[in-house]
Amino acid sequence: MSGPSRGPAALVEVTRRDVRGDVPTGTEVVESVHHGHLVRVDGDGAVTLALGDPDAVVFPRSALKPLQAIVCLELIAQADPQLAAALTDAEIAIGWASHRAEPAQVAAVRSLLARAGIAEDALSCPRAPVPDDPSAPRSHVAHNCSGKHALFALTAHALGLPGDRDALLAHDGPLQSRVLAGVSELLGPADAVGVDGCGAPALAVPLVAVARAFTALAVTARSQRVRAAGLAHPALIAGHERRPGGTTAPVVDTALLAAGVVAKRGAEGVLAAGWNLADGRQGGVAVKSLDGSMRGAATALVALLEADAIVPEGTWREALPQGGGRDAGSVRAAPRG
Repeated sequence: MSGPSRGPAALVEVTRRDVRGDVPTGTEVVESVHHGHLVRVDGDGAVTLALGDPDAVVFPRSALKPLQAIVCLELIAQADPQLAAALTDAEIAIGWASHRAEPAQVAAVRSLLARAGIAEDALSCPRAPVPDDPSAPRSHVAHNCSGKHALFALTAHALGLPGDRDALLAHDGPLQSRVLAGVSELLGPADAVGVDGCGAPALAVPLVAVARAFTALAVTARSQRVRAAGLAHPALIAGHERRPGGTTAPVVDTALLAAGVVAKRGAEGVLAAGWNLADGRQGGVAVKSLDGSMRGAATALVALLEADAIVPEGTWREALPQGGGRDAGSVRAAPRG
């Protein structure tokens, strides 16, 4: 622990502009504020910036998928080295994705399922709608965690373990007991173990542990295949979302991966990133927005990476507040006290 716990900090401000006679004056009023915790570490894991409490215990949720993928690949390699070597970057990337059921993403999930020899209906995640096609039928492969569950199924297949839902997801079952042990090696001991929205185990850990894990994810040989797959296929990890006016934009982790930073978001306002730059700088950052908003988490983290010249200006921006179909304000990092 780094010391006594601290209260949350103001991370992001959302403003709306003053308008006189339909002409914006430039004056902005802060309409809402996202509070939370943010911690940055260097390549040795030392805290270099803390906003709020770096030791706040959080459920990183899907932000831990790359760590789960590392463990699954290691288990597959131990049981079936040829299968592990045959996996493509696209298959590995979808194994730690939180996707939007875009065609390439669904195809990668199905490729993993084919290797495991199981049907789509046997996936252990719930059925879900296709985000951008509400008329499409709900399905297991459309669930944003289907890649992770397909990788679970493939891992169980390689190990000769039962592949039914209960056996795959039980915390003390033959698969998850191995996965949880491996993730704890990468992350440190958990403060609690809950159940994620997809039914898989969800660990609660100090936020600083997540930042350190993402530093390792960006640097170590152990994480090389998972890291390389995400950097090679950033659009598989997250995808694209609709914006006002009918436009689309990359989801934040896709945008950061495309800029060379290993990043992953999790439900309820968690986002983490790690970097290993050509100039020798290494590090990681993790953020938790207390209101569960990805708007707050992503804006705070990207603003920090841009300010530190880890990614270029304009790598990613949140959609602006709207007024009558026009941009009417800003979403920006809050001033540091």
